[in-house]
This record gives sequence, structure tokens and C-alpha cells, in this order.
Amino acid sequence: MLHERAPPRALAVVLPDLPLQRVLRARPPAGALAVVWEGLVRHATAPALAAGVRPGDSLVQARAACADLEAVPLDAAADRAALRALAEALLALAPVVEVAPPDAVLLDAAGARLSGSDPAEAERVLAGRVLALCADMGFRGRIAVADGKGVAIALARHAGRERTRVPSGPGEGARALAPLPLAALDLPAEVAGWLSAVGVEDVGALAALPAETLAHRFGAAGAAAGRLARGVDPRPLVPFVSETFPRERWDLEGEVGVLESAEPVIFAAKRLADRVAARLVGRGLGASRLRLTLLLDPRGEERVDLPLSRPGADAAAWLAPLRERLAGLRLPAPVRALEFAVVEAAEVPAEQLAVGDRPEVARALDVALSRLAARLGERSLFAAEAADRHRPEAAYRETPFRHGGAGRGGGAGPQQPRSPPESPPEPQPERPTRLLDPPRPIVALGEGGRLTSLRIEGAVRAVLALSGPERLAGEWWNEPFDRDYYRVRLEGLGETWIYRDGRDGRLWLHGLFD
Repeated sequence: MLHERAPPRALAVVLPDLPLQRVLRARPPAGALAVVWEGLVRHATAPALAAGVRPGDSLVQARAACADLEAVPLDAAADRAALRALAEALLALAPVVEVAPPDAVLLDAAGARLSGSDPAEAERVLAGRVLALCADMGFRGRIAVADGKGVAIALARHAGRERTRVPSGPGEGARALAPLPLAALDLPAEVAGWLSAVGVEDVGALAALPAETLAHRFGAAGAAAGRLARGVDPRPLVPFVSETFPRERWDLEGEVGVLESAEPVIFAAKRLADRVAARLVGRGLGASRLRLTLLLDPRGEERVDLPLSRPGADAAAWLAPLRERLAGLRLPAPVRALEFAVVEAAEVPAEQLAVGDRPEVARALDVALSRLAARLGERSLFAAEAADRHRPEAAYRETPFRHGGAGRGGGAGPQQPRSPPESPPEPQPERPTRLLDPPRPIVALGEGGRLTSLRIEGAVRAVLALSGPERLAGEWWNEPFDRDYYRVRLEGLGETWIYRDGRDGRLWLHGLFD
């Protein structure tokens, strides 16, 4: 015997008047504004409503009531993108998130019911975190938690300011839905019209109708409506997967020239950076390159690329290098809008800190490196990688610097495992941490054939220890060299690397061991 699948425990967050919320989250507080579709007002701000504008009015009627009304066309694609942006951020709170157009996002609430915790309290905590994250993303939401995603969405759309939570159990969903109007179920127009014609006004009356009658009259759609009215919705959540990097936009109030003051732009960029970072955290990603696009008035744009020392989702760490880039920016026109986008990103796995770790030090280093790249250019930061050359000054090549790329050391990528050698490798001679370019000429001083001191750039320094030589020679086909290198400890200078040129016998200071 087949058992009906148990409905998922779902948390639904509904964004009332989403088209209006989507417009307002991307600009400073507006006055009288209305979202218009096909010449009719669909949504309006509080100042517009106070002036007499009503949803359903024609645009002509609305402007007769409010002369300074700003009309914005409805953009269904932008509304769906706003829902997806919120869903990205909410992935940080639940294992599964589903986008439910036109105005809802669903979360798997079962993950909040941790072992040993009170289910009701756990769901209240989850609901509070969801509402707080919605506010951070610029949205105002209503929440309901119930068995079945259709039940949760219906309750959230018609809930008041208080959060709605329906206890688990047979019949609980039906009892919660019963007093709601039929519009709460978002039924097909044909079904809703027929039910209204026969006097069915609320969900409880629909649930009382025989299931066979609904199935015979409307087929699968009627049967599904009857089951939902009885609080039965076994459909699983459909996991949301984002396919694009986060991008956020902000329209400035008036025209702002960066030449006069960058603060309004920085303030707007911080708001966008916080939202982009929340979306990255939800997806477990870290940005390695960001782009701030300044849209100029009346046309044109200026792009500000921001390379980061390593992938991360810390919006506060992005602002310091961003200030560096904006401080020296000169624009031909005022700024009317900003777009903040992730250009490159990588997965950032969770890291377990060890005892004694100081994450604030690593964060400060990341900020400093990003500021250097912003001020001096991305190529100003590089790492040295060994090259197969005999000449010391040519025995390395520049590679892009990536802090934290392999453990705590720095720039190189992970090493591939190797099989153990048959015999221990021969120890390699130490090389100085700094090479001088060009080498500094020095003069040897001594008595009775014994080296006692060296004169370097006019200063005489006593020789405390000396070892060597190490013969390095080659490249006869290009620029031949023949050198004897010594490691010399000098008073006041420490360990140095000095060579005698085999061609003319002169001495040169070539490196320092820090």
C-alpha cells in the first residue's frame, strides 16, 4: 500500500507590494510614487495614498489627485530578479530555498528544528533571522510556518504584522486556512470564478465541497484546489540555484559629482556592498574581483575595478580600497546611479581557527594589500616563483600574488602529492631573502692577507664571519658570468651575500639574509 508523502515543514516569506518594494530599495526615500501597468496604478507609496491615489486608478485619475506623482512602469523581470537576490541571501539560513513568484520565497524550516530544542522556539528564532536578513536586503516581509508550502504561502500572504505559525499535525493546516478568502489560495481564474458564482466565499467552504465534484468539474486543477483547502500539500521544495554573480544598483538622489565629494557615492556603495556580501555568504562564495560602475548624467559610465588579495565576503574590507580608487577619480559629468557587481568569485570553505589564530591580523593584511593594489595598480602586487636559471637575479619570475592561496604562506596554488624519493634530496644552498638591483660595489680591507672589513658606500664594516665560496657560472651563449659567492656577516648589517667577479676580481654586495 502506497503512503502519501508527508508535507515538508516550510517557512514562507511574502513580500507585499513587491514591485513597489523593489523600486524603493534601489533609491533614497521617495515621495508620491506609483507603480503603473497598462495605464493603471498597481501600487502606491504612503504619500501618494494620502493624496488620494488608489490602486486601480488610471494614471490620468492618479495625477489629477496628485499632480507631482512619479510613475514607474511595472517590471516583472526585475521583480523576479529581486526575489532571486533575496533567495541567495536566505541560503545562509536554510539548506533548501525555493523562489515562489510572484512575491514569495520558501525555506526548509525542518532544518531549524535541531535535536533537543523546542520546535516552536527554533522556528521563532529562524523567522526572526529571516525578517532581519530581509531588512538588511531592503525588503519588508510577512512570515508563516506550516506543513506544506502552499499552506505556508497562503497564510503569509494574508497574515497580519504578527508571524503565523501552524503546529504540525493532521487538520491543523485546514483549520488555519478555513477563515481566509479564496484569493489566498491563488486559484486559477476559471476555478475561482465558478466557486464565487455558487456562493463559495472562503477556504473553509471550499474544503467542505466533495473532492469528486471538483475533480469532475475542473480536472487536476480542481482536485489540487480541494486538497490545498484541506491543508494537504505534499509537494517538495524545489531548490533554488543561482547562475549569475550578484549585482546591485542604487539611484542617487539628484546629481553628485565625485570631484566635489565622494561621500554620497561611498555611502551608496556601502549599502550595495552589504547586500552583495550577504548574497555571497548565502552561496558560500567569496569575491576576488569587484566592479563599481558609475552611471553618469546624461549618459556614459566610469568603471572602477577592485581586485582583492584573496576571495572574501567582508563588505567592510572592500570600502578602504574603494576609497583609494574614488579619491583620485576625475569624472566629466555628475553621477546619477551606481552598480556594484561581482566580476570574479571562488568558493570559500568554512575554516576552523586554531588556538592562537588572530583573524583580525589576517583581515588587516587583506585590507592593506587591497588598498595597495587599488592605489598602485594590480600589477604592483606579485609573488616570486623559482625559475630554472643559474644567474641569481634571473632565477625567479613574477606571478600574481594571492594571499592565503596555499595554507598561510601566500601565493602559490596547492601542491600535487608526490611519491617519496628513493634517496633523500641533496640540501640546497640558502639564498638571500633580498637581492639588490643593481649590486653595490665594495672594497676589501685587511692586514697580512687577512680580510678584516669591507667598505660599502663609504661606510667601513667589520667582518664577523665568512663562509664560501660557491661558484656560479654559465650562460656563455648570451651574457656569460663567472662568480664566487660568499656569505659574510658584517657588523651593523647582518648576514650578506657577496660575490667576486671572476672576470676582473671586483667585489659586489648582491643580497641580504633577513
